[in-house]
Amino acid sequence: MSEEVEARIRKLRHDLANPLAAILAETQMMLLAADQYDEETVTSLKEIEKLARRMRDMLRDA
Repeated sequence: MSEEVEARIRKLRHDLANPLAAILAETQMMLLAADQYDEETVTSLKEIEKLARRMRDMLRDA
């Protein structure tokens, strides 16, 4: 891979990491109060958390 492509990939990983961390943190904070939400909402929040973790792992491994 060329140096330019590698630099772009590093920048992309960095640029995606912050908003992804915010999504994960907000989702986890909402799940701390899971008893305040209906079952469908909690299920959706857990799915968002799972997918955000997966994306975070993908960025780390790239």
